[in-house]
Amino acid sequence: MFALAAGKARIGRELSNPVLRTEGRATMIDGILAVVVLAGLALNAAAGWWWADPAAGYALVYYAAREVREIFSAGR
Repeated sequence: MFALAAGKARIGRELSNPVLRTEGRATMIDGILAVVVLAGLALNAAAGWWWADPAAGYALVYYAAREVREIFSAGR
């Protein structure tokens, strides 16, 4: 996923296409979120850290709230 994100961003820059550059950023963020969820699940399963999975969930909630705030402030 990270290679795809880098490729989208690079091609977007080369073509001066802001939509493709933004899509590259979104794909990178999707990859980061997937890694956070996987890390939380793996720590819960392997180390018995029951709190790791909910902590990953809170990281996702924080990111979502930040994105929503950015979306609504951009419209003003």
